[in-house]
Amino acid sequence: MENDKVMIADLETMIHAKNYRNWMYDRLEPFIGQRVLEVGAGIGNFTELLLDRSLVVPTDKSEACVDYLKRRLNSPKVSPAQLDLENPEASPLGKSSFDTVVCLNVLEHVKDDAQALSYMSQMLVTGGRLVLLVPAFQFLYGSIDRAIDHHRRYTRKNLLPKMLQARFEIKTAFYMNVIGMAGWFWNNRIRRIGEEDAAQIMLFDRFIAPWAERIERAVPPPFGLSLIAIGQKS
Repeated sequence: MENDKVMIADLETMIHAKNYRNWMYDRLEPFIGQRVLEVGAGIGNFTELLLDRSLVVPTDKSEACVDYLKRRLNSPKVSPAQLDLENPEASPLGKSSFDTVVCLNVLEHVKDDAQALSYMSQMLVTGGRLVLLVPAFQFLYGSIDRAIDHHRRYTRKNLLPKMLQARFEIKTAFYMNVIGMAGWFWNNRIRRIGEEDAAQIMLFDRFIAPWAERIERAVPPPFGLSLIAIGQKS
């Protein structure tokens, strides 16, 4: 119970990081359809941006997060449910007909990521899309990654083959937030802090994210703190 309170408090900090969230949404929105399964929705910070869709099923492995989603997103078009990608067969969802699966900063928490990708493929109709965002570059892996149970960070080279094995055709894959790499390296590899710094997050969101988005829109970076990959179920 205490761990749930701490986790939700950390997620609530990100409610105020609206510039970064909107930047992420702008990069992903063109690939998101109308019947959306969100895997690892947390408390719904990104889900809030999807309420114009015809159906949204935000899921999380934490019962406390699912309860939070039910309170926060009180809409007939939103149906929160519990789902653990480590044990997807226990999910009440069954096989569904979603046209989009959204999975943001979740796959790195799953030991068997190939199984998780296969499950997400099963939840899509043929031609449906996986909208995936993961942390990038293993040399950035450090104290915060360990503290929040990241098993790995990704590059195109080690992520895209796993998506292909799960019957996804790769539509596009690109990096995002190159400037964030410096802060992550400083906190993880130099300072070796055990949790994300809320003050730094707010500073980044207010003063850096808006102009970083404009620069990356004009000049797409060859690397970044995050990797976005879009797969279409074949």
